This record gives sequence, C-alpha cells and structure tokens, in this order.
Amino acid sequence: MSLPNGLERLSVTELTNRHENFTQPLTPGASFKLRIPTVSGSQAQYRQTTANFQWLIQHAISNNLRLRAIGKNWSFTQVGVTNGGMVDANALMQTFPLGNSMVAPDYLNAGHSAGDLFFTECGTTIHIIEEMLEANGKSMRASGASNGQTIVGAFSTGTHGAAFNLGAVHDTVVGLHLVTGTDRHVWLERASFPVASQAFTDWLGVTDVLRDDDLFNAAVVSFGSFGFIHGVMLQTEPLFWMKSYSNDRVIYNDDLKRAMTQLDFSGLRTALRLPTQPDGSEPYHFQMIVNPHQFDTTGANPAHGAFVRILNKHTVKPAGAVPPPPKPGFVYGDDTMGLIQTLLDNLKPFSVKLVPAMVNALYPQALDDTDGWVGTMADFFGYTNIRGKASSAAIGIDATDSPRVLEEIISLNKQSAFPGVLGLRWVKQTPATLGFTRFPVTCVLELDGIESKQTRQFLQKTWNRLEALGIPYTLHWGKVNFNLDAQRIRSMYGDASVDAWLLARNQLLDNDTRKVFTNEFMERCGLDKAVVLDEPIV
Repeated sequence: MSLPNGLERLSVTELTNRHENFTQPLTPGASFKLRIPTVSGSQAQYRQTTANFQWLIQHAISNNLRLRAIGKNWSFTQVGVTNGGMVDANALMQTFPLGNSMVAPDYLNAGHSAGDLFFTECGTTIHIIEEMLEANGKSMRASGASNGQTIVGAFSTGTHGAAFNLGAVHDTVVGLHLVTGTDRHVWLERASFPVASQAFTDWLGVTDVLRDDDLFNAAVVSFGSFGFIHGVMLQTEPLFWMKSYSNDRVIYNDDLKRAMTQLDFSGLRTALRLPTQPDGSEPYHFQMIVNPHQFDTTGANPAHGAFVRILNKHTVKPAGAVPPPPKPGFVYGDDTMGLIQTLLDNLKPFSVKLVPAMVNALYPQALDDTDGWVGTMADFFGYTNIRGKASSAAIGIDATDSPRVLEEIISLNKQSAFPGVLGLRWVKQTPATLGFTRFPVTCVLELDGIESKQTRQFLQKTWNRLEALGIPYTLHWGKVNFNLDAQRIRSMYGDASVDAWLLARNQLLDNDTRKVFTNEFMERCGLDKAVVLDEPIV
C-alpha cells in the first residue's frame, strides 16, 4: 500500500510504557509513524501533516481500527493507548513564529502582542519549549516537575505542577488545531479569550473556526479522545526567575497546616527564612515531600517533619543568584520519583519489603539543601530520566482536606507499609471540564513507589478510606487510577460535567470518528457514550 508523504508503517505488536507498569497489545500492521513531509516550505509541510492525520482516520474507519497518537509514553495508565494501532507523533516538533497579523484584534487590544503566544506541533517536549522560550526572553506559565513529555501528552492528561495562583499546564493552552474527521479539521479556542486571526487560520488551511468555551474546556483535557491534536497555542509571559526557600525538617504543626489549607505562609517565615521585607517577588510554587515511614503527625519529633519548599517568583533576576547545580543520582525537579528510581537501581528482585528501610536510608540524599537557589522554569524542572518499574498515583483533594488526608495515609502506612514516599503540591482550580484539579485550590497528593502488588493494595486501601470518610477526591488521568469506573467518574465530576464532556465530543466527532478514538479505558469509565444532539454545532 502506498502511503502519503510523511507517513510510514510501524511493525509493532505491543507497546510498553516508559515506567514499565503495563504492556498494551496492538493490532499487527495498524501502527504508523508521522514525519515532517519532504515538501518545500513549513506551511506546506504542516498542511500535508494535517492531511496525513485525515488519511489515518479514513484508514482506521475503512479497516475498523482504533487509533491513538503516542508521544513519549509517560502515562502510568492506559488512558492514552488502544488495542488497535498507535501513531507515533514524536517527530512533529515544528514551531512557528507569529506576527501581530496572525493574532486576534481583541487579544492585541487587551495589551498583548503576538510575542506572548507560542504555536507548536504536538510532538515538541515541554523542556524544549521552555528552552526555546527562555532564549527569547519568555517563560512557560506552568509546567510539570518532569518535563520530557510532549506538550499535548502532558496537558491532555492533566499534568499540573504547583502553581497555586495560576493552574496546571492545560490552563496555559489557549488554542487547539484538532483533526476531527476524514475531511474535517478545526481551530478551537475560547469565545471568552480569542487569540487567532483569520490570517492565522487561513495559514493553517482551516475553514472551520470554533470559538466556544464549553467545547474548548472539554477538549483540552481529553487524553487523545477528541481526534488528533496537531497544533497547540500557548500563552506565555516574560521570562521570570524563581528563588527557592526550603527546609527538610519542618514540624507538622498548626503553622504548616494553615499553609496547607489556606496557602497562608506567615507561620513558615522563620522555618523557611522567607523574606521579611517586600523584594518584588511573590510565592508561586508550594510543595511538600513526606517520608511516611518517619513522619510525626503530632509534631513532637522535629527530626520527623516534612520537606517544604516555596518558590518565589521574580520578574528581575535576583542579585547574586545561585543556579541549581546538576544533581547526580536524583534528577532535580522530580525529587520523589528520583528517589524511587534510585531504589529501583539498588533493589534486588522480590525485596519490596525492604523499601521502607531503604527509603529511610536514601530519603535525606534526595533532599539537597535547595534553599537560596535561583533559576528559571527550565533550570528547576528539567528532563527526567526514567528507568525501572516505578508507580505513581496522584489524588486530587480540596486543600482544606489535605491535613486530614495526609494523616489518614500515615495511619494506613502504620498498618501496612507503603513501598514509597509522598509528595504534595497545590494547584489553582481549572476550568477544564474533566480537569482533575477541580477544587478551588487542589492539593495533589502523590504516592510514588515501586510497581508491586503491595503498592496497588495500598492505593486501593487509600481510595477506599477516602470514600468511607466521604472525602471528595479525583485521580490524575495519566497516573495509576485502576479503580476508576463510570460510577466513580460521575461521583468525582458530577453528572453535569460528564454529560457536557460527552456532548462536546459528540459535537466535534461524528459517529465513525468517535469509534476510532474510543479505547478500553473510556469504555470502562463510561466516557464512550453517544449523546443525542438537539442541534448540530455550526
């Protein structure tokens, strides 16, 4: 079979994710790789790639196949894969500078310029975007901790970071170029925040321009189920720096609990040596790391406290700034998973029971004295190396519930030790319809450990305990979430949100195309359902 320019067939029958905690069977002969087409000019290359996406949809419909685009394959869950074929989009990394003529007049009239926007294809990694932006005096507004993911893979599964006044990665996305059928592709942005001019959508070859908040908020966290996302527009901001204030022995007391529940850091001023006088900075990032095997919830033992870090945001680089040094062994920016990777390097087979003791021994090494470090987004949140069978679950809870949930997990750990460590990060509420950071301020409590039966049992006990106590929670779409089903999804997000998401998917994709982008995860979660439309979208 002759393939279009820029498309090649892959001979694969299974796909193992980067963390090695699942292997997905694939239909032989159903997978493809996209490359930059060998045609002249970036516009022609981009448009040919759009046509290639459409060809893939037609091929899948004609052969009764399911397809999913694949990036760096970081997800711990099968949310983004299917038993049909995968489409490797990692080579699609073109970026395109924008002039003011490409930008919506309303955007310019609000005081922005084209330089505040960044448009790229789906395969570009976050770390590369950060480096490109910083070279031009710009910054991403939010990122995750480990930034080897493709931009689309990251935001479409809810990658979040700890920007408690801003939001998650998907909250920095302002436009999507979606390929939604055999002969349809659309530009989608919010009606409340238009960014693209007709000149830009004409450049893409798009005639179907949709400005709709509900559609956008559904599509931006849709884990590959709304068609192929070919291009993405990001809102950026002028380059900024962050200064780290950290302490690895913060006592668990009312001052820390007030920071956890109210983001009131006044009680941590002494422990973290926070600025006592205004210096032009503002708190941007708040996180904790807890060793559950040595954590005193009474606050009586100062040696068994929490690692706490606040990053203050500076628009001007502080004088005498000391950049984060290279970190051997552990990769800075992802401390908990760095520790888990080191455990994997040292553990022998069948020695999971040794993990708590090894965590106690290695935990201090993972917590370098970061106090006073100054760096950019790329400095603090770099590309993390992955090796070995790691596990990571992330629970979204209301910040006001975070001390209680932490204490419950510590109590469960005393009954049966969790083979790993805990991390907590705080994120502003998202408008994304199925964004898991849905609380007014979401505390994301991460349980990072060894992939094992013991880990899965502990996670199940944790989720069961939250449900028994009636504590609302959500789960990260791209991390371990094997208890999700249709009933839990509706309990977590509410019928109105789930129905709105389903309606948006039905509006954007016809029945045949929806079948292509439906996978087993969606069927398990009741997210494959058809919705009867009162009227078609125009």
